[in-house]
Amino acid sequence: MFIQRDGRGANMYTERFENAAESNEIVGGKALNLIKMKKLGMPVPNGFVISNESFMHFVERNELDLQSEAIQSEIMEANIPDDLSSILLSSFHELREDYTSVAVRSSSGAEDLEGASFAGQYETYLNVKTDEEFLSRVKGCWASCFENRVRQYTKTIHENVEKISMGVVVQGLIHSDVSGVIFSQDPVTYNPDHIVINASYGLGEAVVSGIVTPDTYLAKRDGTKIEKIKGRKELKIISGSTGTLEVETTKVEQDAYCLNDVQLTQLIELTLEVEKHYGHPVDLEFAIQDQKVYLLQARPITTVIEDAEVIPEARKEFILDRTDKEDFWFLIDSRFPDPISPLFASIVTQPFYQGMAKAAEELREPSGYIQMKVHNGYYYGKQIHLETDPKQLFMENEKLMENLYPDLTNRMHDIIHDHLLPIYRYMDEETSKELTAAKAIRGLGEVEGFFKEVYYWHFMIVLPLASITIKLERLFKSLLGTEPPHELYQSMAGVMNKSLESDRILWQLSLKVKNEPQLLKVVMDADEGNVSRDLSAFGKGKDFLERVDNFVNVYGYRCLKAHDFVGETWIENPEHVLQIIKNFIINGYDFDKEFETAVADGKRIYQRFLNGIEDSAERDLFNKHYQMVLDAAVITDDHHFYIDAMFDAKARLYLLKVSELLVEQNVLDDAEDIWFLYKDEVIAALDAPHSLRETVWERKRQYDLQGKMKTPSFFGKPKDEDRAFVEMVFGSLEESKENTASTIKGISASGGVCEGKVKVISGMHEASNFKKGDILVCRNTTPVWTSFFQDAKAIITDTGGMLSHSAIIAREYRIPAVLGTKVGTDRLKDGDRVIVDGNTGTVTIIDG
Repeated sequence: MFIQRDGRGANMYTERFENAAESNEIVGGKALNLIKMKKLGMPVPNGFVISNESFMHFVERNELDLQSEAIQSEIMEANIPDDLSSILLSSFHELREDYTSVAVRSSSGAEDLEGASFAGQYETYLNVKTDEEFLSRVKGCWASCFENRVRQYTKTIHENVEKISMGVVVQGLIHSDVSGVIFSQDPVTYNPDHIVINASYGLGEAVVSGIVTPDTYLAKRDGTKIEKIKGRKELKIISGSTGTLEVETTKVEQDAYCLNDVQLTQLIELTLEVEKHYGHPVDLEFAIQDQKVYLLQARPITTVIEDAEVIPEARKEFILDRTDKEDFWFLIDSRFPDPISPLFASIVTQPFYQGMAKAAEELREPSGYIQMKVHNGYYYGKQIHLETDPKQLFMENEKLMENLYPDLTNRMHDIIHDHLLPIYRYMDEETSKELTAAKAIRGLGEVEGFFKEVYYWHFMIVLPLASITIKLERLFKSLLGTEPPHELYQSMAGVMNKSLESDRILWQLSLKVKNEPQLLKVVMDADEGNVSRDLSAFGKGKDFLERVDNFVNVYGYRCLKAHDFVGETWIENPEHVLQIIKNFIINGYDFDKEFETAVADGKRIYQRFLNGIEDSAERDLFNKHYQMVLDAAVITDDHHFYIDAMFDAKARLYLLKVSELLVEQNVLDDAEDIWFLYKDEVIAALDAPHSLRETVWERKRQYDLQGKMKTPSFFGKPKDEDRAFVEMVFGSLEESKENTASTIKGISASGGVCEGKVKVISGMHEASNFKKGDILVCRNTTPVWTSFFQDAKAIITDTGGMLSHSAIIAREYRIPAVLGTKVGTDRLKDGDRVIVDGNTGTVTIIDG
């Protein structure tokens, strides 16, 4: 082996990009794409490839057994032979003449194998400067080839471990001012005419790893700008004296777009040029330093496009296609504010609206039911009317409902006890059993059938509640002469429901901690995620954990994300509960005192309404209907606890067992990956195991993008009566026309006025970022979010109405709430100072 004097390195061990062989087996997938782009004259930073021959030489000289269980540590402990290290260092030194530091990245030949994705499974090291660090990082890349998941894959495809191809890419590091990713075809809408760019400050790892909310730019392929969506760009990764640092961005940086129009035009032109050479849609990683654009990576977009012509037959019933969009379909973000995982969509969508249709037919519901489909990961609905004369339906419905009104809450509990709990017990039993592939396939069908039955009872419970509520609102207007204000529902605060019941128990547990110095020290001082571990080390701590376990066994069946299988349940990880207990201690909240105050306030408000009705007969009529609605007030929250939350959680735990089979068969890397497959894919993989890693990886990326990008409020052209129905039941289709540069209008859901700084929260995983006295800004909330209300000064949401969870709990905690703004999370940024007027439904930005 020799070092070539023209500076290109040894022809078997290292090779400059412009001279390297375009061989996947020799250099790996990542390097292959860089070599292609460099030879095409693209602005790729210079670099070289360390071939698989180098790795095999290293293995032979150190007599390593690649089958060894400890192979990773053995690689890191072994020395690179002198003849090889001199060649590697020579190429490294030559590259360092042009760059202050380099990036060292794994590049496996397995990366581009059909049906397999290894993205994120190999190592990347940034800002490498010294000889010692460089050689260590090369070994780190080699060792990463032997992660358990990678080794399992090689067994699945029946390849010998010795045949693993592991190249290493060494590239001059661009100390980027701005970086990001580009998709030559919109990965969310699948529109081939749209290019999507995500960008933020600093090195690209911040965008690629998803730790920041980047700016998003959507452009037509001809360069015409369509839309700019400003991200929060919370931090940036920069080069340090060694390695990298995470640095908070300034308010100026957060408030500005990180790309200008000239840069956008350059990026679009480069993207189209790369796509032309590849012959298919691509995604690229880019960096900009001193106004110069560099391309750092390219790969094909391999996801199957969900368009009208190619949606698989098994998914056409729940995925919106082009022909659907000719009709009026509206975004159901007031009920489903976040993207839906593919598995949830394919198991739950049809049973949900089929159950609704059955209940609507049985109750002779005049408004019919809502058919549902998914677009961009979000639920859209279409109103379906029953095939009966509307007047006849109204009379039949009125008669049925009048018989149900007086006993709605007891009826709900009877349904839960007689029909739902037996299903849940059966699910628990099935989850505890060993599964085979055949049983799992049958089980998936059972789960889907159970969802249909559960949602039938769900709507048999909530449709009568909606009916009596509308009746009371109309009675209020006729007797008092005005539309019912938020105070009508404020007067019903102080009725114990499952959310408040669980909060009260957690508050009582927090008092137990406060009264025991040893418990208090551990709960307050333990690192987040390790409270259980530290409590289990002593007697009183074990006793307290037993109390917590008793709590989660009753109240823990709720996913961190509502209406989906994604996200841990409390019963899986009681640390979530311990964090809420800690919050109770920190904020000093006195549940009983606040609850008593809410009850007293409610009675006072209601008496004021009664005093406004002069005629005694009318007063008695209003009181009769009010008391029925008050008695049924628990239904909104309790049905969510027993149905939406509990059955989703039970189904999640069962489906995780199914996913464990797929992990054992090397179909998936992790049990949580199953949420990113459709049901038909899961069944096919159970029947004939094959790797779905590439599919999962691409779907996760889509899912992340869907959460950051806007999707249309509706399709088609709604008639006046269609729009009126949707806005009455689900809230406004569009933001208020009264909005100005400094004001945002929404629904007045809980009274009061306050001033403070906002904190935009996307989910429970950000709970630790929320501080007492912040104003909570989010898309919507669910019962799992209740702990936020203890600390929040006020709440602003994009979706939700007077009877949403956000409204109910805001009234219970007596904090101002402006809901259904449509634009709160877009318009407001962390730290903006606002006035929240819950009396008028107005948010005024006074410093943003």
